[in-house]
Amino acid sequence: MEKERILHLYKAYQLQTATKEEELEFAKLLHDVQYEEIWNEILDRNWTEITERELGAAEFEGHAPVLASLKQHINYTPKSRKIWLKIAVVAAASIILTVLSVNYYFIASDKKSQEIHFANDIAPGKNGATLTLANGRKILINDAIAGNIANETGVKISKNRDGQIVYEVIGDQTGALVYNTLTTTRGEQTQIRLPDGTIVFLNAESSLRFPTSFANTAKRKVSLTGEGYFEVSKDKNHPFVVESDQQEVEVLGTSFNINNYSDELAIKTTLLEGSVRITNLNTKVQALLTPGQQAMINNDKLDTKNVETEDVVAWKNGYFMFNNETLASIMKRVSKWYNMEVIYNDEALKNKRFFGSISRYENISELLKVLQKTDVATFEIKGRQVIVNKE
Repeated sequence: MEKERILHLYKAYQLQTATKEEELEFAKLLHDVQYEEIWNEILDRNWTEITERELGAAEFEGHAPVLASLKQHINYTPKSRKIWLKIAVVAAASIILTVLSVNYYFIASDKKSQEIHFANDIAPGKNGATLTLANGRKILINDAIAGNIANETGVKISKNRDGQIVYEVIGDQTGALVYNTLTTTRGEQTQIRLPDGTIVFLNAESSLRFPTSFANTAKRKVSLTGEGYFEVSKDKNHPFVVESDQQEVEVLGTSFNINNYSDELAIKTTLLEGSVRITNLNTKVQALLTPGQQAMINNDKLDTKNVETEDVVAWKNGYFMFNNETLASIMKRVSKWYNMEVIYNDEALKNKRFFGSISRYENISELLKVLQKTDVATFEIKGRQVIVNKE
């Protein structure tokens, strides 16, 4: 019955015969995780075939330029397939930009196809970090550095062709634990392979504190601020532990993302593979996550929910993903990567919601063009400031 209802709503929305109540129901079901499999079954077809079959060849021909333009602004990869198909379904209707009663804004517009120009621009962030050794020595890591970086007692530190900072144990580790800290500023990101083989991707304005060796330790413990994605090397005898502000995450071998920025309301831990146990350090309350779940800790409260994991780790895969996200949330992430300040001339714009995806390696003007084509807001670039104005 659920599938039949979704098919009915989908058809009614495409043909513009849906009532206001059906439009609201359609929007709600489209973004409800529990119906993901049904939507994937319906939408997992080539977008051209979907629109041409539903609209008819003649009508589709009129919409093809709009859909092609939309696709240019969406970083279409297998990981962004789901969100693209959702956008394509709505874009296929004759109302290309639809604002439902619940303010679902889609990044597309057939009435504003003219090119948008900005007088100034801001380049994207880049790979880079600062490595602070146990003796206080600081090493700036950038694209120009390759090969051997430093040597500590029994440890070789280098940078490989993939841009990873690599720790290799080359001697006996019988002394006290020695800690290093890897730090990124606004506009930087990096990745590191720890001595046990665990790989960590570090987002902008983040830091990772870790021992140079996990030898003779019962647990492989590191500390994180900001945001990091972890691919943990399996070792059932030595659990991997990530400490971050109010929480502790313990795993044996898995892939997960932690968002622990100080300017966010909650700490978010999202599991992609394996299992992790989250502990709220304030209350000692625990939660065991399964793949596709996210734990949120806000002071003494620990909640879990199902999420689209590809949205959460889009930053690690090189793009921004906006899935029913507020402009305030979007620009908060964007400002960290482009190292700039956002100024709103209308505070109400912060609550407007957007869908879309774009490469993190485009200049900021390209991202702003995509947002501005929704007719919700306009943007100005002044130095390292982005001014947001009402349309």
